[in-house]
Amino acid sequence: MRIGGIVARGAPVAILVALLPVACPAQAQQPPSDAPRQVDLELPAVTVTARKRDESEQSVPISMTVLEGSRLDVAPTASNAGLARSAPNVSFVDVGGQSSNLFSIRGVGSFSPISADDTSTVLYVNEAPQSLYGPAPSMLDVDRVEVLRGPQGTLFGRNTQAGAVSIVPTKPTYDWGFAASGEIGTSGFGLGEFVWNAPLVADQLAARVAMRYSGYAGDVPNIAVGGKDGLQQIWAGRGTLLLEPTGDTSATLSLSYNRQKDTSPRFLLRNYAWFPTSAVNPRTDVDSDSLGVNLKVRHDFDWAALESVTTWQNNYSRQIFDPADGLVFANLTGLPASFFNVPGADLANLAIGETIFTQEVRLSAPQDNAVAWTAGLNYFRSTLSMDRSGRATTPAFATIRGFMNNDFVTNSWSAFGEATIPVVDRLKATLGLRGTLESKTAAYAFNGAGQVGVVPFFNQNSSLSDNFISGRGGLSYDWTEQVMTYLSIARGYVTAGFPSLSVNAPLGKTEQAFPASTSWTYEAGFKSEFAGKRVALNGAFFFNDVKQGHLVVFDPSSAAFTIAALDYQSYGAEIEATVRPLPGLELFAGLGLTRALLVNVPPGSATGALSGNTVPNVPGVTATVGAQYRVPASIVGLDGDFVGHGSWQYVGARAADVANSFNLDAYSVVNLRVGWKGKAVELYGFAYNLFDQRYQTWGQSFGPTTPTVRVGQGQILGLGSTIRF
Repeated sequence: MRIGGIVARGAPVAILVALLPVACPAQAQQPPSDAPRQVDLELPAVTVTARKRDESEQSVPISMTVLEGSRLDVAPTASNAGLARSAPNVSFVDVGGQSSNLFSIRGVGSFSPISADDTSTVLYVNEAPQSLYGPAPSMLDVDRVEVLRGPQGTLFGRNTQAGAVSIVPTKPTYDWGFAASGEIGTSGFGLGEFVWNAPLVADQLAARVAMRYSGYAGDVPNIAVGGKDGLQQIWAGRGTLLLEPTGDTSATLSLSYNRQKDTSPRFLLRNYAWFPTSAVNPRTDVDSDSLGVNLKVRHDFDWAALESVTTWQNNYSRQIFDPADGLVFANLTGLPASFFNVPGADLANLAIGETIFTQEVRLSAPQDNAVAWTAGLNYFRSTLSMDRSGRATTPAFATIRGFMNNDFVTNSWSAFGEATIPVVDRLKATLGLRGTLESKTAAYAFNGAGQVGVVPFFNQNSSLSDNFISGRGGLSYDWTEQVMTYLSIARGYVTAGFPSLSVNAPLGKTEQAFPASTSWTYEAGFKSEFAGKRVALNGAFFFNDVKQGHLVVFDPSSAAFTIAALDYQSYGAEIEATVRPLPGLELFAGLGLTRALLVNVPPGSATGALSGNTVPNVPGVTATVGAQYRVPASIVGLDGDFVGHGSWQYVGARAADVANSFNLDAYSVVNLRVGWKGKAVELYGFAYNLFDQRYQTWGQSFGPTTPTVRVGQGQILGLGSTIRF
C-alpha cells in the first residue's frame, strides 16, 4: 500500500514530490538473526467487522475475501475493476458514464443500472453506502477491504442481495508520522500522495490527513477529433479526528472528498481493424465528485457496546457525450463515418446530483459474551435529481432531444438484529432478521424545446411504498480450533423503484416503476488453518434463486436501456488459499466458478431473452494467483529489504446481453511491483497490465454485425519512491 503526497499533472512534479524529504515514525527494531523464525511463518490473524463487531476472519461463517497490505495495490487510477479481479466470483460492471460503483457477485446483479437503487451489491466506505452515480473511491490510506459474498441485508441493509464491499480506512494513531510518494509512468501516468498522522493530545486526541492525485493521459485513439480518449484524473482526500476522552468512549469524525474526470469511450466497434479506436465528436467527458462527512461514536457499557454512525454525502456527476460513434454507425448503415461526426449534431449533457443521509444506532454484545448479538435501527434518505439536455439528427437518438428534469426522493426505515448462540459443544446457530419500510416519490418533467420527434411537454408524478423482510440463518461447527464448517440460507431483496432516465416521457408516455427483486441463497462452506498456521484454506458452494432480477435490455433502434425483470439462477463455488512456505514469502490464490442461467422467460419475450440463456456479464471462471516476497538487502550490503509482489488475474468469457448476442472475450491481467525498502526510503518499479491486454469490460449489440464494447485500461510501466521518517 502506498502513502504519499499530491502531485501536479505532469511527470516533472511527480519526480519532485518523490524526492522531497519527509518524515514518519521509525520502523520497529528487527529481531536478532538467530531468533526463532516460527512466528515469521505463521499467517497473521486478520480482524474483520463483517458482522459489525471485531472478529477473526476465520471465525465468521460468511464467504469473504479480505484485501490488505500490498494486495490493496490494485490499480494506479480507478480502483473498482482491480478490487473485483482480486476476489473470486466478483465482477465490476464497467459500463462507463456516471455509473462508477456497480458490482455483481456470484452472477447476481444488474449490468447497466436504470436508477440509483438498481444494484444488488452495495459499496461501503467507512460504513457509508456509496452512490452508484458517485466517483469510485480511491484506495488512499485504506486499512483493508472486506468483500462479502451472499445476501448481507441483515446488518448492511438495503439492496445487498448479492453481497457487500466494505472499505475500511486507516484510523488515526497516537504516533507522529508523515510520508510522501511520487510515481511516473508511461501513457502520461503520474501519481503523488501524502499521509500525515499526529497525536494532538496524548492518548486522547489524534488527527490523520491523507491526499492523493493520479493522472493518466489515455490510450484510445479518436479519429474524429484527434488525440486519445481514456484520460483519467483522480483527486482524493480525507481528514480524520479521533477523540477518546475515556477508555470507554470514542468518537471519530471524518471529512472526505473524491473527484474523478474521465474521457473513456463507452461504445467502441469491436470488429474494427484497429480496435480500440473511437470516433465521437466531441469526446466523452465525465466529471464527478463526492463530499462526505462521517461521525462514529461508541460507548462501552458493561453489558453492551452502544454505537452511533451518522453519514452525509453530496454527489455530483456531469457527462457530455456524443452517442453516435462514427465507426459504429458507419458499420451499421453503410454511410461514411464523417456523416455522423458533425460536431454537436448528436449531443447529450447529463447532470446528476444526489444527497444521501444515513443514521444508524446499534447495540452489540461484549467481546467475551457467550451469545454474540447485534441489534439496531437505521434510517436512510436519498434525494436525487437527473437533468439532461440534448439534440439529435440521427433518428435512433430521438429520445435525447429536449430538456429532462427528474427528481426522486427515497426514505427507508429499518430495524434489525442478529445473534449467534452456542447450541451444544462446538455447534453454533445464527439467526438474523431485518424489517424495512420504504417510501419513494418520482417527478418527471420534459420540455421538447420545439424539436421534432418528441412531445412539447410532459409531466408525471408517481409514488410507491414497500415493506419487506430480509435475513439469514445458519449453523456452524468448530471441528478444531483451526477448522470450521457452516451451512446458511439467506433471503435477499432489491427494492422496487423508478427509472432515473426518461425513456417514455419524450414520447408522452408514462414511466413505469420496476418491481422488487427477491432471492434465496443457499451456502455451504469451510474455513481452515493448518501446518502451524502457515496455510489458510477457505471455500464455499452456493446456489442463488432470483425472482424478477433487474437485468437491462438495450434497444438499438432508440439507443435506450430499459428494465427487464427476469428470473434466473446461479450456482458454483469459490476457494482461496494463502501460504507462507518461507520467512518473508507469502503465496495466495483464488478460484471462482459460476454458472448463471435465465429461467421462466415468457415465450416470445420482447427482450430477446430465452430460458437457458447465460445471465449477462457473468464470467464462468475467475481466478487470481500472486505472491509477496521480502528478503534482507544485506545480501548485497544494503540495509532494509528487497520487496516485491505480483499477481495474475483471470476473467472468463461473458455474455454481453440477455439475448446472448455475442460474448466478451476472456482475458488476464498481470501486475508487478519490485523494489528496495529501507528505514526511510523506498524505491520501486511497477507494471500494471504488464502484457497490455486490451480487454473488453462491457458490451451491447447495435445489430448482428455491429457489436460494441467498452475497453479496459492498457499497460502502465513506471517508477516510484517513498520517503518516510
